[in-house]
Amino acid sequence: MLIPFLVNGCSFKDIDKRSFVTSIGIDKSELSGKKFKVILKISLSKGDPATIGADFTLLSFDANSISEALRRMKSMTDKELFYGHTKTILIGEKVAIGDIRPLLDYFVRRPEIHKTAYLSVATPSAYQVLQYKPKEERVAGSYLFSMFEESSSDSPFVKALTLFDAYRRETETGINIAMPVIEVQNNKILVDTIALFSKKRMETKLNPKESALFRLLTVGIKDGITNIKTKDGTYAINISKGNASFKIKEDKNHMLSAFFLIKLNAIVEEKMDNQNNLSDDQIKKIQDETEKKIKKEVNVLLDNIQKTKLDPIGLGLKFNSKNFYHRNWDNFYPNLKFKVNVACKINGAGIVE
Repeated sequence: MLIPFLVNGCSFKDIDKRSFVTSIGIDKSELSGKKFKVILKISLSKGDPATIGADFTLLSFDANSISEALRRMKSMTDKELFYGHTKTILIGEKVAIGDIRPLLDYFVRRPEIHKTAYLSVATPSAYQVLQYKPKEERVAGSYLFSMFEESSSDSPFVKALTLFDAYRRETETGINIAMPVIEVQNNKILVDTIALFSKKRMETKLNPKESALFRLLTVGIKDGITNIKTKDGTYAINISKGNASFKIKEDKNHMLSAFFLIKLNAIVEEKMDNQNNLSDDQIKKIQDETEKKIKKEVNVLLDNIQKTKLDPIGLGLKFNSKNFYHRNWDNFYPNLKFKVNVACKINGAGIVE
């Protein structure tokens, strides 16, 4: 009879006594003696506590640690701050150029925050990005989440990064962090660039063209676009599907080369300076020019990334997976040679015939 009284119950709190945090932002504090400005984006219910709309409020606090700021913000609301619906974590650009390792370590250790939350560099600041309210947003914070969710966005520029992947790239040898940059520009949200990190901080950014090529080399692209010029005219080529694979080989002189194979399926989407129907020979010329252009651009991108001594693609990870003699990848990477092959197949003339 006494056994039921000895069983512990679960800790339960009604939904109307919780504040749902959908996004977290970390900016550099402008207050003297404070390190961070932590921002919480909280979704507001509409009458019915179970109904969540697009209305939100922002809470912020300046402190020397994230945990201190979150504890102090508990006193700013009459409800419990609930982080189970946090889908995005924004790191202000001024914070990103500093040491981000403590941030990643904190969020990975915090059990309430899902490891699948998306990370992004926010410019000019996380606060300005979080306070932006898109008209098409139905649930507060869902717009940012949809920007990175693969099933929602087919953008050829966005390379999503989850919390667990960022922590893996920060702690694993042979690979570096590549984080999307989200920017408020002309009262609109723009995500078309990627920031490259060392093990400690943001080092450089890729422009939109380089970001699209980087996505092609890593996770592949859908619905990409490039302009091709031949002696017959200029054409807009829609890359309906593109992906890449690579392997590392060592020659007799112990020199390493990275071989990339890029496969593209495309259509001629637009003829920009003539209206003549395309012949098979013309389509073949467009295919050849597309292969030459992508090969040249990829080689330039790989060379530029190599000069930064960063490895966001994971070439070192591939090398270490077959490195039975425990050789140091850093000694080989500066002299690594890149060999790129592109196979493009244009399936038709698209909408122009």
